[in-house]
Amino acid sequence: MNQKPLRAWLRRLLPDASNVTPREWLRAAIGGCLAVGLVCFACLHLFGADLALRLAAPFAASSVLIFAVASSPVAQPWAVLGGNLVAAAIGMAVGHWVHAPLLAAPLAFGLTLLCLQALRCLHPPSCAVALAVALGGRLFAEQGWHLMIPVLLGSLLLVLTAMLFHNLTGTPYPRKLAQTASGPHLTADPLPGTRIGFSEVDLDQALAEFGGVVDVTRDDLQRLLQLTEKHALRRSMGGLRAARIMSRDLRTIAPQAPASEAWRLLELHHLKALPVLDEQQRLVGILTLSDLLRHAAGTLPRSLAERFRARREVPVSRLMSHPVRCVTVDTPVVELVSQLSDQGLHCLPVLDDSGHLVGIVSQSDLIAALYRNWLQDLQPPPVWQLAG
Repeated sequence: MNQKPLRAWLRRLLPDASNVTPREWLRAAIGGCLAVGLVCFACLHLFGADLALRLAAPFAASSVLIFAVASSPVAQPWAVLGGNLVAAAIGMAVGHWVHAPLLAAPLAFGLTLLCLQALRCLHPPSCAVALAVALGGRLFAEQGWHLMIPVLLGSLLLVLTAMLFHNLTGTPYPRKLAQTASGPHLTADPLPGTRIGFSEVDLDQALAEFGGVVDVTRDDLQRLLQLTEKHALRRSMGGLRAARIMSRDLRTIAPQAPASEAWRLLELHHLKALPVLDEQQRLVGILTLSDLLRHAAGTLPRSLAERFRARREVPVSRLMSHPVRCVTVDTPVVELVSQLSDQGLHCLPVLDDSGHLVGIVSQSDLIAALYRNWLQDLQPPPVWQLAG
């Protein structure tokens, strides 16, 4: 008998490797303890011990989702608030009309699950709320529709505590909706870095084809896939760093140099930017062609007095851009792609470990590096590999 299929099936019963750090486990546990303690304290003093203990278990289950898997769609505020309130209403209705527990329990569960999916507020602990209310007996029957108040209060406290705790500890909650990223040219075109990969239409079609529930928000899934593409590109390009592709024979200018000198250097060497170095050869700014054109457009002489004032040379320090976006010699080329394409930068100064300027990476340098990498991928394997 072949044991491989059986072993493969048994292996699927084992837990998957977790990418969550122990620090994140501790953070979620502390947040959940605070939230459950606050909800139990409020319900105990406002509505009594019996009702508080009946609702404590569903609220604790909600805390697991809100604090341990905060990126899940079932952990978002609308799912918690809407799910628990809808479940409580269904539980009250079922408990009022159906008195047989064996019939009330599955009926409350099924109706709750159906309504939560239809209202897009699926929250698994809400089904426990529905069962707790439907099977609550005389205690919950006496509360009537006033039972919605402790359910609403507990859900609100959970959500508000999660918002405060998550954002204070550096985790956004609720998850932010993805906004259309506008490029530096303020046009409707997608960013250059996203034009070649998958599009939003591709993602929507893949989700529709998948069919099941994906336990992560659509925006987080898109971000995850983009990061996967980025790391795959980094692996395919190997250890290619900024030091390999940067220009080293640089033309620089001093802060006190006149603008006319900058114009001369840019025109002579066909450049678009000049690094500005102080007396200690430290990078203090960068002067681009746009900076000079902006200055020239703002100082067009119109009268004799303006022509006289325009003759005075303006120092580079008044025109340069600073602080300067820089990279290091060890920055991977993949990191340069987004900065030189999506962020609209034309060049990036490269600094060594001591902070001195050693090179500059331009868009032309990056294009040449990517082209060489593409040619290497097109080369056929050696003959000895084909023979093997």
